[in-house]
Amino acid sequence: MPINLDDIDVSILNSILEDGRKSFRQISRDTGITTPTVKARYERLVNVGFIKGVLPVFDFEKIESGEEKNFIQLGNLKENVKRKKNIGKNHHKNILKEEVSEIQKKISSGLAINIVCDFCEGPVYGKPKILKFANIERFFCCISCKSGYSQKYRGRMESIKRKYEGKSELDE
Repeated sequence: MPINLDDIDVSILNSILEDGRKSFRQISRDTGITTPTVKARYERLVNVGFIKGVLPVFDFEKIESGEEKNFIQLGNLKENVKRKKNIGKNHHKNILKEEVSEIQKKISSGLAINIVCDFCEGPVYGKPKILKFANIERFFCCISCKSGYSQKYRGRMESIKRKYEGKSELDE
């Protein structure tokens, strides 16, 4: 059974689309959702595999072209900068805004995310069986996959739990 996005998930994703560097606290301020909820929802979307990563968007117009040695390390970047300049500064920004707009149109409340079992990699039908440890959630199609995963990765999970508990104590 897929996980359906609700309005909270959608508002978090839209906030991240505006600036992927935002802290959970800043996203919380933008959306009006509590910081722990933002963090938990974000981690859930990462754990189910919907959010694969937050990638930087580079503005090559900011690179100074005055010194040749800046471009030696970066390879063909000088050609890319020239090509981007030929396109025009505002055209590049408009393309980015259009891409973000298209993504925002696709992300809506009720959007279903298919889940794959973290043990057998088969589809999860119905309500997933969830294993939580530290700040991680794993999703399974059945109890046997959940217990098989627990047995197989017991040592790794204990290590992660110890690191997470030690980190929590340092934060306090």
